[in-house]
Amino acid sequence: MEEPIVPKYKLFGERELWPTPEPVHHETIAARSALYDWEISTHSHDTLLQILFLGAGEAAMTLETEQVTLAPPCLVLMPAGCVHGFRFSHEVEGQIVSIPQTILGELLLLSPELLGPLEAPAHHPLAQMPDDLAVLHRSFREFAREYDGAAPGRLTAMLSLLTGVLVWLARASHLASRPASTSRLHQRLQRFRSLIDQHYLEWQPVTFYADRLGVSAAQLNNTCRRESGHSAQALIHERLLLEARRLLAYSDRDVTAIAYALGFEDAAYFSRFFTRGQGMAPSAFRRLHTPGAAK
Repeated sequence: MEEPIVPKYKLFGERELWPTPEPVHHETIAARSALYDWEISTHSHDTLLQILFLGAGEAAMTLETEQVTLAPPCLVLMPAGCVHGFRFSHEVEGQIVSIPQTILGELLLLSPELLGPLEAPAHHPLAQMPDDLAVLHRSFREFAREYDGAAPGRLTAMLSLLTGVLVWLARASHLASRPASTSRLHQRLQRFRSLIDQHYLEWQPVTFYADRLGVSAAQLNNTCRRESGHSAQALIHERLLLEARRLLAYSDRDVTAIAYALGFEDAAYFSRFFTRGQGMAPSAFRRLHTPGAAK
């Protein structure tokens, strides 16, 4: 597919990374959303992880093809690559920090087991967690003060505060208890997922990926089952299914065109694949998510 069906930005609406020298970016939610009538349309970021801290107001989030109501105070984690969008009320209060994926490893150098839990989007309501809310509120307040200031050690203080928030997010996922001995396997799974993103439209066999990872197909399958609970082939199909959902929800292509775009030989085969994985036919999914769209 020549053009992405959902826009890809650096920061929302921007094609270039921020010009300031900081390795991270901070702004209030109101500062950007007010420019777009308080609605951030669906998009994704190739290389940025974002953290939203919502303190007050009303908000709703689109995550891939699902709608989620956000109830401030809350914390939202949005990893790179996820399709998302937001609608905010005019009185929204909150902040957003954007972090290049490339520096996550540096920030969590001493705790690599925390990287895995940060790979999935998450929404953490905080109203029933007053102690955590107080800590996070203070962290974001201090981060904003350092970001806007010029005191000695400013960058060190900013990254220290940000690291604390990342640790909180990883712990809150309840996945951070992974033993450190499995980090090598998790890194292999990450590389496999990256390869899938590059090649899933080519319908390559598991051996293709295993060869590029320097392991046998059996080793790759064992890694996938241990780290994700699914086989290697299931993860490849999962990526195809994700793209199918995106195309059905956000493009105007008919089902046959979508089937061919994803490499299926015919629409009937695609419909069976989608129905088996999603629990409903492609046309039903489209009606559910895009009323009035072409079937």
